[in-house]
Amino acid sequence: MKRCVWLTVVLFLVTSCNELANEEVLSAFQKIGKYENSVVEQQEKLSGLEQKQNQLYDRIMSYGIKRFTKVVQLSKESLELIEERDKHIEKEYKTIQSAKQQINTIKKNIDQLRDENIRRQVNRLVNIAEKRYETYGNLYLHYKELLSLEKELYTLLQNKYVTPEQLQQQINRINEQYKELVSINDQFNEYTEKYNKEKKRLYNVWK
Repeated sequence: MKRCVWLTVVLFLVTSCNELANEEVLSAFQKIGKYENSVVEQQEKLSGLEQKQNQLYDRIMSYGIKRFTKVVQLSKESLELIEERDKHIEKEYKTIQSAKQQINTIKKNIDQLRDENIRRQVNRLVNIAEKRYETYGNLYLHYKELLSLEKELYTLLQNKYVTPEQLQQQINRINEQYKELVSINDQFNEYTEKYNKEKKRLYNVWK
């Protein structure tokens, strides 16, 4: 009789743990979804600022040395835009870090999930998410370096005695950094597509 009671209690605890794990994992994925929405907002703002930056750059290049005062003015405006971009990339970075913390919560609960198919799918999704966040870390560092190089360029443009060779050298450095950034960004987008596909599969399995 006592043994039966003990088994009943154990089964109840196991079921409770499984339910709690399900709730924790679902809650973590929901939080990640909210963080991802915030990331999209930051990316849209960054894109708008980058377009303004490119427009200012084109205007600066069209003026050249002949209208140095105008070049200085536009260079200062460009530096202000870079500061704004830096603020948004920092917000994006912090949001991604918060999402990564939720992945850790999910990993702690995977073994407690009652359904084997769900466990397998969650594991697959977590692996992709971790690669995606690792790629983002690389993307973030390259973007910060790009901003630093751009700052140097717009500072040089305010120097009346800067040589064409100095400017071209800095522009070349920016272009090389941008190429690397585009490559990493493409990789990040690939992981994002994979993550979204696996997330849909998980929700279908969970139903």
